[in-house]
Amino acid sequence: MRDNAVQPDFGIVFDIQHYAVYDGPGIRTCIFFKGCPLRCAWCHNPESQKLKPEVSYFKDRCTACGACVEACPNRAIRLVKGRVSRDADRCSVCGACADACLSHATQIMGRRMTVDEIVETVARDKPFYDNSGGGVTISGGEATAQHEFLFSLLRALRDHEIHTALETCGFFRSDIIEDLCDLVNLFLFDFKHSDNDEHTRLTGVGNVSIIQNFRALLERAGAARVLPRVPLIPGANTHPQAIEGIIRILTSSGYRGAAHLMPYNSMARTKWEKIGRGREYTDFGALPPEDIDRISAQFAAAGFTTLVNH
Repeated sequence: MRDNAVQPDFGIVFDIQHYAVYDGPGIRTCIFFKGCPLRCAWCHNPESQKLKPEVSYFKDRCTACGACVEACPNRAIRLVKGRVSRDADRCSVCGACADACLSHATQIMGRRMTVDEIVETVARDKPFYDNSGGGVTISGGEATAQHEFLFSLLRALRDHEIHTALETCGFFRSDIIEDLCDLVNLFLFDFKHSDNDEHTRLTGVGNVSIIQNFRALLERAGAARVLPRVPLIPGANTHPQAIEGIIRILTSSGYRGAAHLMPYNSMARTKWEKIGRGREYTDFGALPPEDIDRISAQFAAAGFTTLVNH
């Protein structure tokens, strides 16, 4: 554990959600880091992908008052037919437009936060953690993309005796596994597809190192601290062969615990639109209840208990 390593002064966080109950045991506070090495076609938090702040525009809130146009120091904004048009090449994401917007139509997604600022925020919820067996879950994006800041935050939370969970896609450097296991109480580990080529097509990266990292975490931390989760994406990874492939990874790794299933929903569409990437959004459609039942039964037949997170 490199406790004396030089740590960054801040990290980039895009959201903090209190009273979260689906991201680990008990009542939790969820901290969302920006930055992710994957580009999943179904990404539920597209505003998390870039490791820097970016502008979000809620067109339905905009009153076309022009305050943002006047406030922009780079002349990157103009009004076109009653809507804000932004020149990305000129925009420095300084936040002047968001500060000037009285209707909160323009917001900055992602801000610099220190460890002390985050701990001060989450420590207010500690009575809820203590009474419910909860704690803090660090999500994203992929929090290991800011791993040195992540380590600093995890150490501070440990000092405050706060339980920690890490949501991860598993795509991170293998040399940080020891530090992660020393600091994280529970790993929520996503499996998106068992086939390397399909994983690459759907997420932009292969799954070889992801599987290796899962096995290393399992060996180092133990099954009680690693919880596999499967986002169920219609037409992408819900057919029996794909599910069987994920089951094979778990069983061949020696894992025999529970698995969480997370059916896809289309609520992210507006998020893509708000950051100007609406044309990139893909709607995979609803997963029929009978498919969820079939997948749950397939895991059960292999000896796994399942929990469906809707």
